Amino acid sequence: MGPRQPATRERGIRLVSHETTLSTEGIVCTEISPRVTEWVPDLLDKLKPHTERAICDSTTTDPWRASTQLLTETLPEWQNTDEPWTDDIAEAVAYTRAITALALTYRDTDVDTLSTYHHQRYDGLTDTVTTIGTGRGPVNADLGALAKGPVALHRELEDQPEVLTLLLDGDTWTSLTDRRTGVRALAAIAVLADGFDVRLVASPTVQRHLSKRYPHWTECHLDLTASRDRSPHTDHSTQTAEAAWEAIRDLDTEPGKRRLLGHLNADDTRSYRDLTHDHTIDIADGTVSRYVLDLETRGLVTIDRRGQHNTVQLTDLGQLAVKQCLDDTNALVHPDQRRLDGRLTGTPQESTSTVSPRRVGSPPEPTIDERVATTGDPDRETDYVQWLTGPETSPDQFHERFSTVAHDDAITLVDDQPQSFEDGRVTYLSHTDTETLVVLQWGGPLATLGRLAGALLSDKALSTILTPTRLGHNFETIDDHRDHDTARILRRGHQVGWYSETETTYQAWRDRITTVRDRLLAQVATLTGSDDTAARSDLFADLHGLIASATQLYHAVGIDLTTTIRIPDTDALARNTTQLHDLCEFLGKTVPKQSVYGVHSGYRMLFEDRPAKLCRRLPYEVESNTTLDLTMSWVLAGPTITALHDDITTALSTELSEVRKAIAEGTEAAPTLEIPVVDATTYPAIRRVIDEIAMTHDVQWTSHERQRLVRLCLRSFGPADTPRACPYDVVESLRQALNESHCPTPADVERAAATLPATRFRPDLTPTATKLYATLLQADQPLGRSELIDRAGISASSYDRRLSDVRELPRVHAVQVDGHRRWITDHESATRPPADMTKTPTPLLAHRQTNPSHRVVSSHPDVWTRQRTAHADTDLFTPIATQNTMIRDTTLPVKTHRRQPPRDDHRDVPPAHHLIDSRMPDPHHHETLASSVTPTLHTNQKGETQ
Repeated sequence: MGPRQPATRERGIRLVSHETTLSTEGIVCTEISPRVTEWVPDLLDKLKPHTERAICDSTTTDPWRASTQLLTETLPEWQNTDEPWTDDIAEAVAYTRAITALALTYRDTDVDTLSTYHHQRYDGLTDTVTTIGTGRGPVNADLGALAKGPVALHRELEDQPEVLTLLLDGDTWTSLTDRRTGVRALAAIAVLADGFDVRLVASPTVQRHLSKRYPHWTECHLDLTASRDRSPHTDHSTQTAEAAWEAIRDLDTEPGKRRLLGHLNADDTRSYRDLTHDHTIDIADGTVSRYVLDLETRGLVTIDRRGQHNTVQLTDLGQLAVKQCLDDTNALVHPDQRRLDGRLTGTPQESTSTVSPRRVGSPPEPTIDERVATTGDPDRETDYVQWLTGPETSPDQFHERFSTVAHDDAITLVDDQPQSFEDGRVTYLSHTDTETLVVLQWGGPLATLGRLAGALLSDKALSTILTPTRLGHNFETIDDHRDHDTARILRRGHQVGWYSETETTYQAWRDRITTVRDRLLAQVATLTGSDDTAARSDLFADLHGLIASATQLYHAVGIDLTTTIRIPDTDALARNTTQLHDLCEFLGKTVPKQSVYGVHSGYRMLFEDRPAKLCRRLPYEVESNTTLDLTMSWVLAGPTITALHDDITTALSTELSEVRKAIAEGTEAAPTLEIPVVDATTYPAIRRVIDEIAMTHDVQWTSHERQRLVRLCLRSFGPADTPRACPYDVVESLRQALNESHCPTPADVERAAATLPATRFRPDLTPTATKLYATLLQADQPLGRSELIDRAGISASSYDRRLSDVRELPRVHAVQVDGHRRWITDHESATRPPADMTKTPTPLLAHRQTNPSHRVVSSHPDVWTRQRTAHADTDLFTPIATQNTMIRDTTLPVKTHRRQPPRDDHRDVPPAHHLIDSRMPDPHHHETLASSVTPTLHTNQKGETQ
């Protein structure tokens, strides 16, 4: 065999053996033991002349200026004087200063000729350079300093990485008793590989030892696994679970590392400083980097060191370890125990390829609503603000259920049957990169405001959503608008409260805002049942300001907010005049305050009339045909909440009846504020939900298929006499069906819908008939009388009474099996249009329309007179019936006065000053229906201050 040819250099770890063409060139270190302090200083000493040469080739300036330039490139965070340096940053700075001084001051100097001072200085600089990252450096930093010092420096200075050849000392590795020592050494090698071409030389015996004792590290870096020594019949998933257990098993005495691991995920990265500020992890700043490095060595996390701040996220193995080896309290659980628990729980489906049916004789799985209602006792074992988490099999299920039904920049009404919370004081949070949800229960205006403020600015939200990484240490990431400095934009544009000149850093603001939050929540507890009107009024104003400040911050960093308020007994609320007034007044006073125009608070633009407040605003220009955006969308869910549509609309128009005098008189321009009130149970609203699900899950339904799905949902989840459906049931059924097929048919969706509780599926049928039909939909084969009675959990007499109702349904057919009659459902007629879908009156909804008929409602009497004369021959309040129209969502946008003419954009915004009387045909449903008149009102209000 001829001599080896040098291979192309590349950063990383490669194994040198007789099977490779790699040469043992470059910097060679022998007898590499598991003890870092025994070989890293020697390696750094051999690396020193190479580093000095690289520095001299890149700069000829004085050492201090050269090191400053290098640090700016390799360690941007070293310039941050607002936060104390961590140990690894401090030691990396010391290393860079030292190696630059050695290169530019002493490189061509004979050390023996140096004066005593320079000789001592040379020895001190050399000691700094050769001990970095070993725990024996200037500040005893760990491997993070090695990564931020020599590794980062060589990545910056060298396009071709230096070759490091490491020869492992087999005896020390195979006889090592403390595995953690070996883990640290392998972590050091992995850190070096980020900046160098590391070539590892190990005997076959050492290779086998490493693959067994450190399986994930060897698999990731050397492509060595222990699988070759295992039975070929071993299940792959078992091997993976065992690898996860091996990587995490010795963390039983390390609760901090387990907490840190449990709060990471594979989809999102988190910076070290975010982890430091996360109160649920409770780890000191200097400890985070050490813990993360150890987890990286175990193969549980990956670290991205390229940005200004290191970020970390779970690897696939780490995700498996969290799922299989940690319980809800982040305690260790062997994966065998989890599998045992799973085997002791019967599978809920007859076949793994079918949707899970309800089984008789076993407790049914709790529904989403039941899970949400089970809050626990916050005075004992749970928190007042909790994460809205779904089952392990579908963790985003709850988030999608609540987010999909919400209409942007609107108040959405959902007829639902929510269960009352075990404890109404609990509020739920859920978030993605771009969206945050708040779910809470109505408890009166003051308590609800307090719960909302407590959730938006909770420790959970501040630790996970409004983090220093997202906002910036000095809030520098909040906006691209650079006509003013950040503090001025926040204070005088967004009108963020409790943000003074001494609270311009994230930590200072967080300390102040949490203090204010806690003080106001304590007052809520005291004043909720109080008759102290003055104190309650002051508290309302403070809470409105706190919530508006929070929503402006969420909006400024690009997070869409949606709040869902559950009202379990809307009938009782509607019958009580005081309670109904409280709800409507709550919406009228709270919703308009969550508005924004660019970086400007909408409430401060339109309604504020106090001169002192008006003087403290940023200057702005209003473009023609523009509207305000809401910083938070709203959803109200209750059994008959859509019946309150008119009351809510009236309350909004009353509260917003007067804008500031200058705007009303036309001397000051302002954009329009529109607050649609949307009924989410109608045909167009259900169609929007289906379109949203299709887009999210990339389902290629045709327009005709979507039309059939809408009709199926209206028939499956709504009363027989109205074309309505609960959108929550639609989302759950579609998600269930998508678990079985990427592009489910209407029959698949109905099969999935049949798994919902009998009270939610086919409410047009009697409960017994619903159970019979659902059982047939979920069956894989024809069922006879006894099987139907058993599976549906009904009595024989009920079966005999209700079978006739079921067999009249389009999909149900009788077949003969062995001479006996059995029942089965087909797959062709799942969406056959029902007879009761014809000529149903259109409900009044909140939805924007195009090409409406108009009626002007204006604060100017002369305008009203002219318009009234122009339409003297037209009865604008008479519904117009047109052919080929379908159920249509009509809009009630409540609007503020503006001087600009209306615009015609993609949002179909109705013209200003006009009352909509819309009768638009819908191409997806060909029924003849009459539309109700929907007004568009000028909205003026003198409201409470933020």
